[in-house]
Amino acid sequence: MVFEVVLSDSETQVVRGANAYVQEGPLTTFFSSPRSRAQIDSRSERLGSFRTADIRRIVRRDVEEVGLRAVPDGADDGYGHYVFGTGRP
Repeated sequence: MVFEVVLSDSETQVVRGANAYVQEGPLTTFFSSPRSRAQIDSRSERLGSFRTADIRRIVRRDVEEVGLRAVPDGADDGYGHYVFGTGRP
């Protein structure tokens, strides 16, 4: 599961692998649980925390909407043909 955290300065942070989040004092903390459900217990692992006062919005996504895609190394030749390489000079 993926959570998008939109902060007060309009920056978006992505938390991957979290099952749940909870407010812990001044922080909102994201957890991953081996049980694959939105329950936090002693076996849950902390993935990251943000100041709750800085969070504007949290959006949960079941599957990441962004996938892998090929990016050409240069412009096409005018016929829609692109050159793909390793990305190394």
